Order: sequence, then structure tokens, then C-alpha cells
Amino acid sequence: MGLTQAEEVFGGITETGINDILDEFFHARPRHLRYGSPGFVPTTTVAATSMPAIAFPGVPGGIDWSVRLTVPRVDLFPQTTGLPPELSLGGGQLSVSTAVTLCVSCDQKRGRQPDNPDGRQPGKDDQPPRGRVKGTCFTLKVFGVGHIERTFGPDSVRVIVDSLEIVDIEPNGLESVIECLLLQILRAVLADVRLPLTTLRAGAFSLTITRGPEIGNDELSAFGNL
Repeated sequence: MGLTQAEEVFGGITETGINDILDEFFHARPRHLRYGSPGFVPTTTVAATSMPAIAFPGVPGGIDWSVRLTVPRVDLFPQTTGLPPELSLGGGQLSVSTAVTLCVSCDQKRGRQPDNPDGRQPGKDDQPPRGRVKGTCFTLKVFGVGHIERTFGPDSVRVIVDSLEIVDIEPNGLESVIECLLLQILRAVLADVRLPLTTLRAGAFSLTITRGPEIGNDELSAFGNL
């Protein structure tokens, strides 16, 4: 009973297992990592999500933009992945890291190819549709610290990012604005990911959770009865 304490069964998944789930989720649904206005992403496909341009007076069609993220990586307490000095990982917490590429277009000559109005590559529905503008882009390494939250219907766990840090941007006001923007984007991207607690099983038997899930020893753990 030392491991399970008052409960009958212990179930857990390592941070490696969680990262494997993230890989599978985002590789099957890359549109959750790539977003853009019609100049960059003419139409939504499995590979990318098309969203409106930024409306601004005097800019015909709006300002075209795009955002691309790499697959987020999770590190469960205790910390094993390096973090910026502004962040630290406490008990029961996790860190998230990713790279984000932001692009805007200064080209107002946006249009569609007459023979390919959706911008799709023939025979390649899994490839991002090709836009008609060129972007000015930069890439940032992003680090966040957060926690897990249990949700129901179905019973699952999701990642909540509480704070975020990027490195080496000046002035500080610009860094704060970009961090605010990227924190909202990362929260939204991870909100679509759920870890079903039905994956925590004891052989052929499902675990009825009475305590947890909890983070510790590089593992997401739950305790309960069969």
C-alpha cells in the first residue's frame, strides 16, 4: 500500500508518453499548428487553418499574417529541460516549450491563381495551401510553465499554461506585448489537446480515479480503485 496509499490501484504515464501523444495528435492534425490569413493560407485544409486578415483602414483586404508552431514539448516536475531564469518549475507543475514563427506581409498584391483558386497543391491535400504573398518573418523560442486540469465529458486532462517567457527581445515593452500574444496563442493551441484518463488502466480493468491526476517524478499519476 506504500505506493497506492489508501487506494487500491496506481496508474501513471511518463512525460515521454505525454510527448508521444502530442506528436501523434499534431502530426495527424497539423492545422492546429499553422494559421494564416488568405494571403498565406487561402483555405483551411488538414495542414493549415485559414483565418481573416487583420482589418485596418486604408489597407485593401487587410494585413496578411501567419503563425506556425513546432510540436510543443512537455517536461513534468522535477525540471530536466532548461528554462529561462525568469521561470522555475515547482512541485505539481510542468513546463512547455515550442518555437513560434510569426509572419506579416507588406505586399498588397494579394490574389488567387485563376486555375487554382484555393491554393492547394494538386494531389497533396495534406500539404499547406500556397498563398500569394511573401512574408517578413521571425522565429522565437518560447517557454511556459503551467499545470494540468481535469475535465469531464469525456474524463480527461488538459494542459493550462500559466506564464510564458521569450528570451533576448528589447525593449522590455515589446517583449511583454509579444509574450502576451504568444501566451494566448499557446493556450488556445493546447486547449484542443486532451489526454483521456481511460488510458490509465490496470490490465483489462479501468481505473476509477479517487485522487489525482498529480504531477511528480516526471510522471502524471492517478490513484483509485477498480
